[in-house]
Amino acid sequence: MKTALNVRVLLYYAFALLVAFGFMGAMLLALGYSPINGYATFFKTPFMNLRAIGLFLVKFTSLYLMGLAFAVPLQARKFNVGNEGQFLLGAIGAAVAGIYFGGLPSFVALPLGLIIACLLGMLWAAMPAFMLFLFNVNEIVSTILFNFISFYLVDYIALGSLRDVFAGHPMTIPVSDNARIPTIVPQTNINAGLVIAIIVGVAMYIVVSRTTYGYELRAAGSNPIASEKHGINVKLLAPLSLIMGGALAGLAGGIEVLGYHYRLIEGMHGFYSPLSIILTLMVKGNPLLLFLSTFFVTLVDVGSNALQRTMGVPVEISLILLGLLMLLIMIAEYLSERR
Repeated sequence: MKTALNVRVLLYYAFALLVAFGFMGAMLLALGYSPINGYATFFKTPFMNLRAIGLFLVKFTSLYLMGLAFAVPLQARKFNVGNEGQFLLGAIGAAVAGIYFGGLPSFVALPLGLIIACLLGMLWAAMPAFMLFLFNVNEIVSTILFNFISFYLVDYIALGSLRDVFAGHPMTIPVSDNARIPTIVPQTNINAGLVIAIIVGVAMYIVVSRTTYGYELRAAGSNPIASEKHGINVKLLAPLSLIMGGALAGLAGGIEVLGYHYRLIEGMHGFYSPLSIILTLMVKGNPLLLFLSTFFVTLVDVGSNALQRTMGVPVEISLILLGLLMLLIMIAEYLSERR
């Protein structure tokens, strides 16, 4: 019975993907583009060479870690919509550490940069968590407000004494070579940040599903009143989950700086936060399912950009496809739960 149910779930998801990509072909045809060329460009470009694969994996790594930053607090029914600000604080910490401590040996400078990124992400989440713990301030409101502060902090750093005066866009000078995440494949962007993200994802899955802390976190989210009666400190667990999420988002920002851009750049966060939130909600915070959904959404993002760049397809097509894909996946999720 369980096997039949799993097959049915897979069929629902496969059907959702087929409908989404079929709709993409219909849109391309209606706009006067060749659907065959469109599909070829869409699916081949992200994997056409090692450099393209590297760009795909960079986006995947950051998006997946941002999703994890939202997924952990979600277990306690807390919404860490401030993962964007935590990402930026992590990026700031990694950039500043990579510049000022770049003279240290690589085995010191690199871990130091990532640790500082995690700590600043934690700090940025700790303040809303503190307000939640003491005053029961809604974490959605407080974390969004902290996002706005982080935008101006990035501007302050990128336009301050560390600014690259030869760049036309606000950004800092590059970090030292000793502070950079090593590449796995030379002359590409495929770096060890991907390995870190996978290890963290597995660790978060174990924490959430195999530890006492994870059990209490899920119990607090599903039934806080009953959890309190059974001795679970619900009031403390929720803020701690936000702080853990902040560390993950900060790590994402650190890897983005030390493994790809090698500097702090205004606007480098892109659409990571809203996409990661939607992705995580779709899979209900499951780290393993989040891995798969992040892969497909990254494919849509990179493939759609390729359509725009090589065929002149309007950027709105990618947004429509992305929204449709997410809507269909949510419908598939709903249908799979019906008996």
